[in-house]
This record gives sequence, structure tokens and C-alpha cells, in this order.
Amino acid sequence: MDSHHHDIIRLAWSRRLGLQDSALTPFGRYIEVRPSETSVTFVQLGGASVLIGPEEAVASAAQHTDDELSRRGFLAEKLQGRGHGPVILSFAGDIGTTLDRHDPLISHDLDHVLALEALCAPDDVLAAELTRKRSWFTLLSDNEPADTAPPLSGAAYLEWEGVLADVGVLTAPAARRQGNGQVVARLVTNDAFDEGMIPQWRTNAENTTARRLASRLGYEEWGVFVTVDIST
Repeated sequence: MDSHHHDIIRLAWSRRLGLQDSALTPFGRYIEVRPSETSVTFVQLGGASVLIGPEEAVASAAQHTDDELSRRGFLAEKLQGRGHGPVILSFAGDIGTTLDRHDPLISHDLDHVLALEALCAPDDVLAAELTRKRSWFTLLSDNEPADTAPPLSGAAYLEWEGVLADVGVLTAPAARRQGNGQVVARLVTNDAFDEGMIPQWRTNAENTTARRLASRLGYEEWGVFVTVDIST
């Protein structure tokens, strides 16, 4: 990625968080107090970061460095709340040409997405959020006729602020470690580029398999997202 990609990503996230366009300026921290919030949000993109939440909680979090706030459990422990993340934010800057599968059988129908989700654990389905996205690419088994072929893996993206394509990937348990996820992830990433967007890949920091896949596809880890629920 180059500086132009970085500027677009920071702008999109600023708008996604309901901030002014210039909030995520390089090498600075932006703090926004929202008294009615029941959670604290921390986002770091390159050298820029933002803290959002009620005044007392934000003031407490602001005493710590970005590296500390990015650590698993650190902010939740300091605020005595329920933490989510860190989620690693990765972005692709160039289209890929290698598919690693000759003439894959691909479906763009929601029915195949639903069939794939039925094969997977609820947590995996929730993380991928395929049915909340669009532009589905579902890889079907080529060992059976197309109308009865079971789904192996699926990917899709949701447009963010008109410039980011938030990608999700889901693979059936029996079809993992066979390169199936890489096929659909490559197709959906290239489709996002074709539509003029920057592909974004979000994954839990401990999901090393997903992080390795993103890296193989050319995604660069460039940010962290953490939220802490302090409503209880």
C-alpha cells in the first residue's frame, strides 16, 4: 500500500466511527467524549489512533500508549469491562493474478451461502457475516452435478463508506486446509478491486490461520480495533 491508500483507509474509518474526516491524522491520537456511550472504542491505523467513549473511561484509557491498548485484555482489565478484540485490520493494495485452481465451480446465490453456514460452527458464521455482506463467491464441489454440489467455502464483502470492501471468508470444516478458502478469498478480493474499492480483512489476533491466508493474498496488517463494554 502507498500513502494514497493510507489516506483513504483513515478517511473511511473516520466516517465509519462518526468522526470528522481529519480525525485519524498520521502520528496523532484523536479523543472524542460521548457521554451516552456504554463502551470504549480504540482504533489504531498506522501511526494514527482514536479513543471514543464516556469521559471517565476515555480519560483512564488515554493514560496508556497505543501499544498497551492494542494488547489482548489490557484495556478491558483497566476499565473492568468486557473486551472484544484485538481485531487485526489488514488491507490489500494490489490485485492478485494467481488463483491456484483451474476453472472452479462458483455460485453467487444466497442459497449456497446459507447451506455453507449450516455446516459451520455458530462462532465462525458470526465472524464471517456472509449473509450480511453481498457479492458472494461460494466454491462448490466439482465431484457432483452443479445443482446438487455441496458448498466448500465462501467469501463476500460489504461496502464501507463507498471505498472499503469489508471481506469475510467461511470454509466448511471438512473442506479446510485444502486451499478452498484461498480460492474464494482471491476472487472476492479481485472483485472488490474491480469495483474501485480497497479490500479490508478483519480477523481476531489469535486466528493465525486467517492471518496467514490474508498475508498470502497480499493483505498488509496495518491496524487494530478494540472495544470494551463498560455498561455493567
